[in-house]
Amino acid sequence: MRDADTHDADALPVRRELEDLIHELQAAQRPLLSLYLDVHAGSDPNAPAQRADAALRELPLDRAVRERLERHVLSLVRQTGEGTLVAFAAEDPDDLAVHRLLRVPPPLPGGARDAVAHWGDPWLTPLELLLANEPPVIAAFVDERRARLFVQDLGEATEASSYVRALDTEAWRRFAEHSTGTPGQPARGGSGMDAYEAREDAWTARFVRDLAGQVAGAVAAREGARLVLLGESRRIAQLEEELPTHLRDAVLTRAPAPADPDLQASQWRDPLTEVVRSALHEEDEAYLNRLARDGLTGTGVVLDALQRGTLELVVVPADHDVEVVRCLGSGWMAEDEAAVRQVCPSDPIERVPLKERLLAAVRTGRARLRILRGPDAKRLQDRIGPIAGLPRGG
Repeated sequence: MRDADTHDADALPVRRELEDLIHELQAAQRPLLSLYLDVHAGSDPNAPAQRADAALRELPLDRAVRERLERHVLSLVRQTGEGTLVAFAAEDPDDLAVHRLLRVPPPLPGGARDAVAHWGDPWLTPLELLLANEPPVIAAFVDERRARLFVQDLGEATEASSYVRALDTEAWRRFAEHSTGTPGQPARGGSGMDAYEAREDAWTARFVRDLAGQVAGAVAAREGARLVLLGESRRIAQLEEELPTHLRDAVLTRAPAPADPDLQASQWRDPLTEVVRSALHEEDEAYLNRLARDGLTGTGVVLDALQRGTLELVVVPADHDVEVVRCLGSGWMAEDEAAVRQVCPSDPIERVPLKERLLAAVRTGRARLRILRGPDAKRLQDRIGPIAGLPRGG
């Protein structure tokens, strides 16, 4: 294998930026504005600014502070593209201000809103939910002469590396001379050509085998990564056969490559996103069928099982949330006050959106979290409810 173009094989630019941002803000010893803003303008180009202004006016801020923050947010809206703007700023944005534009909207505790602003400790739960629920995808394209590795993560596609198959040109010369008797004249059939083609198949097999090692390394470098195999069905089967057994379980889907596999990396984003979205939709449908057949339903029942560590999987919709009651002493959550008082009869309690504390409960209960979007989320709510759980071994 000849490395035709080597990139940063460990790069997950958006994820790394968000992880660094979370760590930076967790260390900030001051109250901050936290703003999550939908900047899809639609038919009204002023809509994002108006949404932000309305959200900021609900904060308990002095007028001078609010106006400074409003000017700062307005400048961000004017210069950013479409997506979800996530911004954090101190009273004086010149002192501390950071922002990111995300292609995948973070799930918001309390339910979906066009704009939501908090003042105080940085509100990082939506970003943490997004990172926990959107694993990176390694996409491997291979055909008879080249291969490309992409990382699709949080709506962005980054090319990690690319390869071309190295041909032994001296072997071609030897085969040509053997079959024609004339040095330098290419063979046009017969045993020489057959032997060369057999050798070429061996080079391709070695090329695919080497690529499998690169794929294994790329997946291992990214916790929880899924794998997409693209290209000709013969080469995909050849590549998958060379993968370690545990990596075959990580394969999300197999699909044809774009019509022009030599597209620039930025042009792979949309077709690759569509392949991943379609595959995840099929996987979500399978989960929903299992939940409808074998799952636990009802907020109280699912929360109890989750916190007792008996669930394998917890599923909730991205754009809908429910209020739960939480015991401040133990952190135990229940559907209502009567239920939580059975666990902590005298401790202080609070009412919170489920998603505000869901990630901590999932980690404590050693369950996997799946946050559904679009038609799959609606199907969950219509057929099952706002939360469902699959028991271990279910």
